[in-house]
Amino acid sequence: MLHHVFVSYSRRDQEWVDALVQELVRRHAKFWIDREGIPFSVPWLEEVEDAVQACDLFLACDSDHWRTSTACATEAAYGVRFDKVRLDIPVGREVTSAAEEILRALRDAGRLHGTSTELSVRARDWDREGRQSRRLAPRRLRRQFDALRGNRRLSPVEQAFIAASRSRTVRQAVMSVVLILLLLASYVSGQAVPRAEKELIEELTEQAEYFVGTQQALAVIGEDPYQGLELAAARGGNESAAYAVVHEEALAVKLPDDAFTLPVANGRFTDATVSSQVRLTAPDGSLWVRAVDDHNRRSARKEDGGAAAAPGGNGSQEAVEIRLREGSARIQLLRGGKLWRTVILGSVARTARLSPDARWAVISTDTGVALVDVTRGTVRGVLRGAPALVTDLVWTQRGERVWALADRTVVSWRVTDGTVVFDEPEAWLEDVFRAKDEGHLWVASRDGTLRLIELATGTVVRTTHVEGTVNGAVSDLGGDQAAVVDSDASKVRIVELDAGTARLVSLPDGCVPARPVFSRDGRTLYVPCVYGDVLVVDARSRQTTSTINVPEPGGRAVALDPSGGGLVLGTPMGIVYSVSPGSDTPPTRLYRVGCAPNIELLATGPGPRLLPVGEGTGLSGCTQLGVARSDGTYKWNAFIDSPPDSVLAMAADFDPAGRAFAIGYSDGSVVLHPSENIMPRQVLPGIPGGVRAMLTLPPAKSGGTTTGDLYVVTRSGLLVRIPWCPSCLSNKAMAREAAQRLRRAESLGLYEPQVVAPSPTPTAPSSP
Repeated sequence: MLHHVFVSYSRRDQEWVDALVQELVRRHAKFWIDREGIPFSVPWLEEVEDAVQACDLFLACDSDHWRTSTACATEAAYGVRFDKVRLDIPVGREVTSAAEEILRALRDAGRLHGTSTELSVRARDWDREGRQSRRLAPRRLRRQFDALRGNRRLSPVEQAFIAASRSRTVRQAVMSVVLILLLLASYVSGQAVPRAEKELIEELTEQAEYFVGTQQALAVIGEDPYQGLELAAARGGNESAAYAVVHEEALAVKLPDDAFTLPVANGRFTDATVSSQVRLTAPDGSLWVRAVDDHNRRSARKEDGGAAAAPGGNGSQEAVEIRLREGSARIQLLRGGKLWRTVILGSVARTARLSPDARWAVISTDTGVALVDVTRGTVRGVLRGAPALVTDLVWTQRGERVWALADRTVVSWRVTDGTVVFDEPEAWLEDVFRAKDEGHLWVASRDGTLRLIELATGTVVRTTHVEGTVNGAVSDLGGDQAAVVDSDASKVRIVELDAGTARLVSLPDGCVPARPVFSRDGRTLYVPCVYGDVLVVDARSRQTTSTINVPEPGGRAVALDPSGGGLVLGTPMGIVYSVSPGSDTPPTRLYRVGCAPNIELLATGPGPRLLPVGEGTGLSGCTQLGVARSDGTYKWNAFIDSPPDSVLAMAADFDPAGRAFAIGYSDGSVVLHPSENIMPRQVLPGIPGGVRAMLTLPPAKSGGTTTGDLYVVTRSGLLVRIPWCPSCLSNKAMAREAAQRLRRAESLGLYEPQVVAPSPTPTAPSSP
């Protein structure tokens, strides 16, 4: 219920509160009070939080009892969090005058803040229910929400909600134009018109048909992912943006890549985790088995002997458990027996399993199997393609794969993306940087531990430690020394990586250092001061030799200019500068990103190419790629790249040739793009924990066809390797991939080709 009075009271004052509520009822006032608004089975905190968020006025029934109540203090804290107008009415006051004051305050609060409340609640409900289009704001209301941007800071969910509402409005407008064009074309086709006009109408009609076909394809993907793959497989003829959208959506759906059948129904998985065999117990106690690596076997075989106990938990040392409520789409994650995370699913939860390392949870729902990042408490995707409702789930021992039982069919999905090189669950990995040779790299933990990792085996070769908290770390190009930033204590240390010695850099008072960069020869370190200037530090003496003055509001990110020997700077207001250290020339303004984001870092690549990322990255107008022109200026191309749960980009990098780039987000997703057309992209949601940093290593000197690897570190202690494949990011390549997945699904008995061929699709113009 929107736009109400939230009544916060102590139950010891209930007699007076009841009289006040009766007066509010008589005056037809909308109010929320916990004894009426909360069903018996619903946890109090969750409903109270929702109710406070949806109110326009927070009413505190003030008394000694209210001030000493823990529950009332919690309610008041929610009111502060959501910036609600608060009215204190003393308990015992005459209720008629109190009700009149409450109604006046409610009207004033609604007039001033009602739109803000409506945006907050609508965005929240849209996000909880799987971001369905039916929950988006209509055009007029969306314009009111847009007007709030200058009044307060919008949350990431609110920004995404407005962007999605705007996109739907645009789609509806385009569809209206398309229908008008079709009607016009239909009318003109029977009239005598000049030849040029007739050709124009024919071209517009073709574009309209093409647009409608693309929208229909996206609708099909949402209903039937296998038919969506079929449509994608047929659309590799050009590199148009509309085709790219179809490929992105079709290939983003995680479908089973292995399956077999059982001769009996109503079974369950026998073991807590799967190792070399998938074992199931039938209702009569019989045991049915299939080897994990026997991918061509399509049925289980019966095995003599008794069955082991059914899954009873996970093998992790973390005391994490999942709590489901019958008929609810809300699940709770508990750690140490206490509520830790609450997760909202798109539909009712049926059954759930934690991964062995307690990083992931899978929950069977009516619409598929939800994949939940336990650390963040967010849904990272839905595993689809099972032939029936999933009734039981089990993880493999390494936690990279899930098996599910759907009626008499057992299916399996690979959940994780990339290859895990190093795994330390207790470590918060903050950064990754170069070693002396390409067979190793360094990872820096937030607690100050630096580890040298052998990439072939994941073995820790050497460990050293620096004082303080690591907020960033970077090495010189030769891997001889590293600069480690402790922003919490405003310190930077230069570490000799062979010796393990760390010495402080002399910083001026008031400088809060951000992630620095070494010059190409490693002799100079450039340290940006947040909201300040860039310090030029002699790496040997660790003394500041000069300062690069940055225009207001100061600097935030620094990188080597990919087009020369200078630097590029990024500011908290989204401005990108070019500067030549050692000269008297002031910084040259290159560009200002549309939404003026707080630029966290600047990724650079061959081309030359420049990608500023940070807060807001992913939203419309906040993500732009600069490509150098021959005259030294940059051409900036905007794109939308909003992942489901985050608009804070923590990392970005290019492949060694600059043909593709990756952005890593705080929700753990990694998005790969081709550099030329920007689309089609590939979203990798299967890396648990928030991404903290990335590093690309070039191809091995031994040669081969590899284009290098992208290494990603996360706050959940993982170092993950992702092979670069720029040639895979094209409509043609994705159409081939869609066809291969279809053939695999057909061989598994999960997909049957359409008997009737789909209608011809008009040829779309290629992207410029």
